[in-house]
Amino acid sequence: MLFPFALLGSFSQMIYRTFLSQDGLFYNVAYLGVWVPDWIMTILQSAFIGVSKITFNLFGILVAYAAAKYTARIYHRDSQLAGVTGIVAILIIAFRYDHVSVDRAIAFNWRLLGTQSLLIALIVGYVIGQIYHWLGIERNFQKTNQIISVRERSLYAMKPLVASVMLAIIFTYILNFSWLSKVLRGVYSQMVTVGHNNQGILLTIAGTTLVTIFDWLGLGNVANSGAILSGGPFASNLSYALRHGSAWHVPYPFFGGSLYNSFANFGGNGLLLALTIAIIITSQSQGQHQVARWTLLPTLFNSEYAAMIGLPIIMNPLYLLPILILPIVNILIATGAIAIHLIPPTPYPVLVGTPGPLISFVASNGNWWVLIFTLALFILDVWCFIPFVKIIDHFDKELYLDSSEVDYYVQK
Repeated sequence: MLFPFALLGSFSQMIYRTFLSQDGLFYNVAYLGVWVPDWIMTILQSAFIGVSKITFNLFGILVAYAAAKYTARIYHRDSQLAGVTGIVAILIIAFRYDHVSVDRAIAFNWRLLGTQSLLIALIVGYVIGQIYHWLGIERNFQKTNQIISVRERSLYAMKPLVASVMLAIIFTYILNFSWLSKVLRGVYSQMVTVGHNNQGILLTIAGTTLVTIFDWLGLGNVANSGAILSGGPFASNLSYALRHGSAWHVPYPFFGGSLYNSFANFGGNGLLLALTIAIIITSQSQGQHQVARWTLLPTLFNSEYAAMIGLPIIMNPLYLLPILILPIVNILIATGAIAIHLIPPTPYPVLVGTPGPLISFVASNGNWWVLIFTLALFILDVWCFIPFVKIIDHFDKELYLDSSEVDYYVQK
């Protein structure tokens, strides 16, 4: 139930980044800022950035609802009230008690409600579902049209509801008034800085690996699908390339941000574009095929969160190994190719929304050898993902044959 919202947010994010942002790819290629009236551009920008922000910044609420609902359903408890309780619990946890103003304006820790804290929302929802399992009553709530049945249903939910609220209040004080809150706010951005803005290969690999692990755990940020190219090394490389008209012999040929952005950012962290292509080519699962086709376009332009949710990637142990190893392999191969002068470094900035396999071509000022090398890397990544796609197909087939968990189907 989460995939449609993630897909909507990804498409909105892709359209805003590529067509409506001033540093977007098609905004500059098509000169949209020149011939599109300002009032139309403002309306479109507000609409698409609003949809993407609301979808991603409130995604944790949807996760908490779904986790609580389906956990309670496993134990034949009131799944709808459990889901609503999950929403209340995550809002209580995200409430900023230290920011309550005199005029009664309320504030939330939006990190706990968005995609950055999907794991926390999932745990909250699961705990709420278990509370309904322990304190709720097993009943058949399919027929609740009568007022008496609805009243009984709500009364039976009072005990798990009160317990859930009390537990949420305790947990929110831990997050709002302890060192854990500061850690959650700073650790991910610090890893992005270390991984993407360092000229040391080992630090680049370590930082990239940790960022990918956080994304896999559901603690990543949808805004960090590419490297943040800034800092002294990047400025020095760009200045040298502009002065000499060539990317060869820049001062920092192994700058982490350039290596990652050019050779390990095919569809965001974890090379998800390569995985999507591998699924389309080899998967025998109709569901996997449909999700891959729907997510192909936004993933191509590095808006990959729909693929993270729909395939799924987040907390899927079968995909953890390739999304960790393959970006490192790409960076090491590219480093070796630059070291032996097979290809030049990629010091130039690129427009937002540039497809992953074309980033290195643009960042090298149109070097065709770099393009051929990058496409070869991309084909290698697709080939390496294929065995894992087949393993996923096998498990999908086993789950399809097991009808014990099926509670919803569509008649055609």
